[in-house]
Amino acid sequence: MSEGETAEIPPSDPPAESSSAKPAAMGDLQASVQATFDNGNSFNTKLRDTLLGLISENGDRKSEIEQLRGDHEQLRKDHDDFANSMERENDLRKNEIRSLEEKQGKDNQARIADNAKLEGKLDSENAARKSEIENLDKWAKDENGARKKEIEDLKNFAEGENAARKEEIANLDNFARSENDGRIADIADINDRLKKENEARSNEDQALSDRIDKEISDRDRAIADLQARLDAQKEEQSNELDELRTKMLKENQFLKSLASKSNSVYFDAYRSKAYDGGGEENLTFQGCYANAGGGMDPQTGVFKAPAGGTYIFIFHIATHDNKKALLSIRLNGEEVASIFDQNHKDNHKNSMAGQTIVIDCKRGDEIVVYAYTGTWLADFAMNHYTHWIGLLLKPSQEEIDLMRKEADEGLTGEGKAIEGQTNGF
Repeated sequence: MSEGETAEIPPSDPPAESSSAKPAAMGDLQASVQATFDNGNSFNTKLRDTLLGLISENGDRKSEIEQLRGDHEQLRKDHDDFANSMERENDLRKNEIRSLEEKQGKDNQARIADNAKLEGKLDSENAARKSEIENLDKWAKDENGARKKEIEDLKNFAEGENAARKEEIANLDNFARSENDGRIADIADINDRLKKENEARSNEDQALSDRIDKEISDRDRAIADLQARLDAQKEEQSNELDELRTKMLKENQFLKSLASKSNSVYFDAYRSKAYDGGGEENLTFQGCYANAGGGMDPQTGVFKAPAGGTYIFIFHIATHDNKKALLSIRLNGEEVASIFDQNHKDNHKNSMAGQTIVIDCKRGDEIVVYAYTGTWLADFAMNHYTHWIGLLLKPSQEEIDLMRKEADEGLTGEGKAIEGQTNGF
């Protein structure tokens, strides 16, 4: 075979179809074609081969359609599984909120019980102070009664003495008068002393009363401070509960936002004709089997990352007969992986080559397959050997923060503009 000729790949046998009517119709058609060309010349024989090839290709296309239907059913099943997983996750969050509310209720009951104990202790302290005041008042009254009794006894003694003095005055008038004056002075001194004693007792009673009033005032201030501190703690707990409830609502909104989006970026580009362009250019493609996120442009061969994150890229080719293949995977113009296949002098046949890489990309990064000089690739309308595949494994933290911001803004206003920019993230 010369260098300019293309390797001819014989058509494969048509795949068997599930319906019994289709194989019967196909058999009748082939029989009719065979009967027609049996009577023809060599030209009719070539025409028959061509028609049989077209019939075989039609069968291949039907088989591919059936395969695509199966893939569609699998994708639908995966979507239903994901939706069920999100519902279970939402139920778990609801249970956590319910448990938190029950815990806060128990804490509030404990605080109420503590307040009741504190009020009981304060009542006991107040009763003790009242008892001390009553005992002190009783002691003061007893002391005052004792003083009165002493005064009464002294008065009785003075009166007795006075009577004795009167009797003596009757006998010794002059001596009695002088003695009587002395006794009057003594009585005046005693009265002054009793007056001073009463004033001292009054001052002591007043000081004790003032001290008791101050003690009661200090207890009232302590109770007021304690009540203020309890109110502040209660308000702080209420604020913390409100913040936690708000955080849980935002987290629930974020999970609902994730459940309503595809969260996927992937593509599979293929070629349907041989490549003999000489290289030093980006490899282009004739179509895409899948292009979630819309980042792959098959006509230019450029994949522009619609979201930042970790991607896996897979590239497979079939070399042309007795030709080499030298290609590279480039990220924003920088080579990150290469594919090389050469030296077919021994087998003189095609061979498959490929490369797989996992790299981190930012939103807007461009990833291409670059073909160097002398690269030849084998692809045909019915045989797509060249495939360029990309898949987002995990979004970056920046993308996750963007999704959380969208959820916090309630998917309204600026949040909708952000959703348009994240391509479903």
